[in-house]
Amino acid sequence: MILIILMIVTGYFVEPPVATTLVYPPFGHCMGIYRAGTEQLSMLLGGLVRFDNTQGLACVKLDDWDDAGSGDDDELAVYGVNSGTGNIIYNANMYTLGLYGENGSGPDELMHPHGIAADPSGLVLVADTGNRRVVILRRSGSRLIPEGVLHGEFQEPWDVALDGTGSIYVTDRAGDRLYIYSSVADTLREIVEIDSPTGVDAVRGERWFHSEEEFAVVITENASSIVKLAEGEIIAEASLADCGGYFFNYPAIDFWGNVWVTDSISCCVHKFTDNMDYICSFGSEGSGDREFYSPTGLAIWKRFGQVFVGEEEGARYFWIGADFIDVSIEPSGRGLRIEGRLTEYAIVDAMIYNGEGEPVFRLAEGRYPAGDFHAEWDGITTRGIQLPGGDYSIEVVIQPVYSSKGYFSKTFTEEFTMDLLAIELQQGG
Repeated sequence: MILIILMIVTGYFVEPPVATTLVYPPFGHCMGIYRAGTEQLSMLLGGLVRFDNTQGLACVKLDDWDDAGSGDDDELAVYGVNSGTGNIIYNANMYTLGLYGENGSGPDELMHPHGIAADPSGLVLVADTGNRRVVILRRSGSRLIPEGVLHGEFQEPWDVALDGTGSIYVTDRAGDRLYIYSSVADTLREIVEIDSPTGVDAVRGERWFHSEEEFAVVITENASSIVKLAEGEIIAEASLADCGGYFFNYPAIDFWGNVWVTDSISCCVHKFTDNMDYICSFGSEGSGDREFYSPTGLAIWKRFGQVFVGEEEGARYFWIGADFIDVSIEPSGRGLRIEGRLTEYAIVDAMIYNGEGEPVFRLAEGRYPAGDFHAEWDGITTRGIQLPGGDYSIEVVIQPVYSSKGYFSKTFTEEFTMDLLAIELQQGG
């Protein structure tokens, strides 16, 4: 006599409808203010400027703001490029905004700038596209002071990035080149030939990064592809077709090496693993929660998973959350198989309960990376006991590992019936 277990799933394992790849910070952190629009800008700057063709974003913890032990480590300096007016908009302190520049070609002017980068010392670099230069600025208190330009002859400098060693990465879209400088004083830059590069981000020698890996990500081929470069060579690549997108704008790398990129036409943010495998897309067109209107600039503070997204009429502030998508549960031999995709490195706890609500088997427990997730159960407890047929349920709880841990978790549940059928197999006659 052989026991055969049939699993009867009494419905679909459907993820809750609210997407949580990105989540809003709790009220106590931001007083409920997680979106800055035209009204807020006018109020803080007295109507001096309006949002006009927002482009690159940068965020950094300034050394001058880093008061050890005060619990202020999540207070960041954020810089945004207002390309249409030639301005940099930034928080002069934690309560007021600052404004730098205007349209022009002078030492304190910008012409259709795009990318921006900043470091803790107060260094700020701007790809001043219309003037074919990369401007060096230095923060002094609440002001930005021009210090010159980066050495080189650019045709169309588009974006700029800084890594943890102080190396500088500049994309020249019309020049089909990525330039890499060891510092602002470097005159012997490294050149990487690449097709129409625009957005760029890089990691090397990072204080807040999970490994010692060194790489850059560059948007290329007229905003249709994003490539991962190591030592000047392409080692991985993703295209618009991989994510169903329409136009890549600016990339950002998070603590775990995942690569995020804005899509101003699809009005969303796409997310890829560090191997450039597609994970998910977050957002859609609109002005409501979890919606964007032409998102462009993107910046991530790796330590706490703080995310800033620029859009046509303002900017959004999120924390990196976690989600479990494309989930399925189905029979697997004598037991159960669950499959899905984690959108973020997450703490996962999957428990199976009997009809009385008592836990009978822990299917998964621990931390799992972003990407495909699967687990199986053979209908046997950890003590080796075959469970009888009847009603059961599975509960999966996920939590992110950034600042949102403790503030946010997401639970998925599904009921199923397990039937044991005794089947006598007769041999011969």
